[in-house]
Amino acid sequence: MRNDCFLKCSFKRTRQNVGSNFVKDIVALPEIIEYYNIAGNYDFMLKILVQEMASYQDFVMNNLSTIENIANTNSIFVLGEIKHSTALEF
Repeated sequence: MRNDCFLKCSFKRTRQNVGSNFVKDIVALPEIIEYYNIAGNYDFMLKILVQEMASYQDFVMNNLSTIENIANTNSIFVLGEIKHSTALEF
């Protein structure tokens, strides 16, 4: 069984190159399957794919927490998928 999780994060505003360093660190983590730069209270949103919730906890505690300059996070757990489509006609 797979679990889709979304994680919204914001940066600590400490250095000029925090964004580029963060991108480099994020793309190295295979659990992160999508990465969005967003507007609002958070700077970005990650879609994370894990086998079970214990794997998510391990990912956050042992992988994500090692990345510098993350200030705040907010996790969203998908309970069920209602619609998923990538096809759109223009």
